[in-house]
Amino acid sequence: MMKYTWHGQILSVITAHIEAAFVFFLIWTFSISVTGTRLGGFVFSLVSAVLYTVMMYLRGYTTARNDKKSYTKLTPIAYKGAVIALGLVVLNIFAVIIYKLSWLLGSDGESLSTLRAVAGNVFGIFWFSPYLNLLGMDKGSIAPYGYAVIVLLHTTACFLGYFAGYKNFDISVKLRNLVYEKK
Repeated sequence: MMKYTWHGQILSVITAHIEAAFVFFLIWTFSISVTGTRLGGFVFSLVSAVLYTVMMYLRGYTTARNDKKSYTKLTPIAYKGAVIALGLVVLNIFAVIIYKLSWLLGSDGESLSTLRAVAGNVFGIFWFSPYLNLLGMDKGSIAPYGYAVIVLLHTTACFLGYFAGYKNFDISVKLRNLVYEKK
């Protein structure tokens, strides 16, 4: 029943992010010999960011389809996909603060010196694992374009997914028409 409330839908987006972060963190960890290189890490982040974007798009699409059901109290709003992603934006801001503070307070400039700092760093890597190397994260800093990725990637995907569901645009039908021959 939570998927038919605003809070439940925001929580649904956050849950989708955590699930994706868990999966991509595990894959990243098990393939550290490849993802530890500059090129391997970039390719991994690019592929995982595309898959993450699709996942968030589908979450927005499903939310719009649920809002259109006759027994829900919610009415579809064209921009709602961006609004339900704002909860994740807030959590991303907290994750950036934790990551930066762990390097600021528990570092000698080159390495982390306390267990709390290591835990904060691991949390930051876990939280941003779907698009880790696209952020330019390095020793407590994030590249300026990384902040745009943190805010816009899932917000845009959720918005587009919700808008597609709002307008009854099913991308799978369009792709199916490209793949299968019409008789």
